[in-house]
Amino acid sequence: MTTTPARFQVRYQEVQFVAPDGVSLAGWWIPANRPCATVVYCSGNAGNIGHRAHLAPEFYRRGFNLLLWDYRGYGQSSGRPSEKGLYADATAAFDAAEALSGKLPVMVYGHSIGAAVAIQVACERPVAGLVVEAGFASAADLARRRFPRLPSDRLLSVSYDAAARAMTLSGLSKLFGHSLDDDVIPFQSGRILHGAATAPKTFAILAGDHNHASWFSPGAPGNAELEAFLARFKP
Repeated sequence: MTTTPARFQVRYQEVQFVAPDGVSLAGWWIPANRPCATVVYCSGNAGNIGHRAHLAPEFYRRGFNLLLWDYRGYGQSSGRPSEKGLYADATAAFDAAEALSGKLPVMVYGHSIGAAVAIQVACERPVAGLVVEAGFASAADLARRRFPRLPSDRLLSVSYDAAARAMTLSGLSKLFGHSLDDDVIPFQSGRILHGAATAPKTFAILAGDHNHASWFSPGAPGNAELEAFLARFKP
């Protein structure tokens, strides 16, 4: 851990919760003043929650509680990561956030591989909204784009088939954002994911690289779409 929300003058509480298979998970509960809803953040592949601490003020000042947490094998969470394990971890994180939130609605936010994880949570839990940043359609689609000469369908041991699951989320409000300059997840894969998702849904074209979404900055690409989506939860 190199950074905490305290660096950004945001108060937080260390929390622990347990996945269905007994794996102990760690995170930070970051409460807002007079919150309107809670966000469960499902991160990308690299780093730990210390690398996402800068998100705390973004949600805090917009009036949203935030649960930042680490998958098994990341940060201070125990266990070893797997596709099935990450899905189980995320549903446990949602349940923990729901318990901390009282009667407030709980939405999920997924970045990169966390988009597939967040979409899986939406299939299993009564999420109030779904935000996807720099997601991909499936592991197979991503592999074909990154390594077109390899028989990726036979080599892959994971699926992360976010597009297939997104097709089942009828009636759930969804916001997708992807940068044309994303250097990790091809823009086209993000568009396929959005195209597969059921309505209602919105797509925002972002600026910047894979790890620096522009839509948190006022007036930047995607900011209007993000603010409009979050405004649905405000009185």
